[in-house]
Amino acid sequence: MITHSTTLRAALAALLLVGGTALSQAADKPPTVGKVEIVQNVTTPDKAETTAASDAKAVEAPKATVTAEKAAETAKTADEAAAAPAETVRIDPLAGHNPEIIKKYYLTDGKTYTQTTDLVKNLAPELTGLDAKDGDYYLRVDKKLTDKYFRHVRAYDTATHVEKGDYLVAKDQTSVWRIDGDKPGMIYGSAEKLLKKSKLVVYPRYLALGSKGLVGMAVPGNVPATMKAKSLNESIARVDDKNYIIPVATGKVDIMADYVLGDQKGTVVRQISVVTKEDLQRMAYAAYLRQIYFDRMWYDDPWPFWGGYYGYHHHHHHHAPPPRRHGHRPPPPHRHR
Repeated sequence: MITHSTTLRAALAALLLVGGTALSQAADKPPTVGKVEIVQNVTTPDKAETTAASDAKAVEAPKATVTAEKAAETAKTADEAAAAPAETVRIDPLAGHNPEIIKKYYLTDGKTYTQTTDLVKNLAPELTGLDAKDGDYYLRVDKKLTDKYFRHVRAYDTATHVEKGDYLVAKDQTSVWRIDGDKPGMIYGSAEKLLKKSKLVVYPRYLALGSKGLVGMAVPGNVPATMKAKSLNESIARVDDKNYIIPVATGKVDIMADYVLGDQKGTVVRQISVVTKEDLQRMAYAAYLRQIYFDRMWYDDPWPFWGGYYGYHHHHHHHAPPPRRHGHRPPPPHRHR
């Protein structure tokens, strides 16, 4: 009895006996549907072989998936490491230089130097990060005030001259701020006097549709402060999470800001106007014309008008008014006899 396998083997043997010419012609010409069916029938594996191959793929697939996932995680970790900012090491720029050059930029002695450095040294190491157990250090105090209010103080390691701390000390000794480290902020005193020198900035006062405004705090030394602003009429303008003002419709709106500066907290309200771009252009042009008018008026008659710009009309007089007299009255004219 001839089985189906025997028939397939015979067909295969017949194909092999055709010769090189037939094989060459078959390679040169595109295969027909019939030939494709024959090759498929001949090369189709047994059911057992198919099952074994499927089982092998099923075993190997998870390995490939795990490997790909690990590779993706490794690539992500590498990208995050590359994107992370490297820690900056700051060195004293005048280390080892002539004392005269150092005195040109830093305070090195005197009452102000002593009071400022003693204040920093006497604070707790947990606040300043300056622990004697970690090695000796020295302090540099800038000669020039920062924003006319703060003394900028830096601490450097005595042996390596690497910066160990960065601080702002109020010139009136009312507060000390650390501006480096993971948690910068006030480490001594009160920000009450500093608050008087700070102000809420809502810019611009006239905001055109299609543009953005900004709410912020102008603080001397740019010391850390937190602020959250919101609009009291979101149908005119709204404030997003980054304190940008987004205009919605024309009109006036109050912007309220809650702030925290050191130990000081409060709320400030400012009003702005939302206008169209055309209105803003007309306003700018009108302001420009007014400036030209007053500049020309001053050029034609630079006299400091006694009653202001409109108290003295230069077009009614061709000469300047007499100057004011100061001091004692002059003596009467001498009479000749």
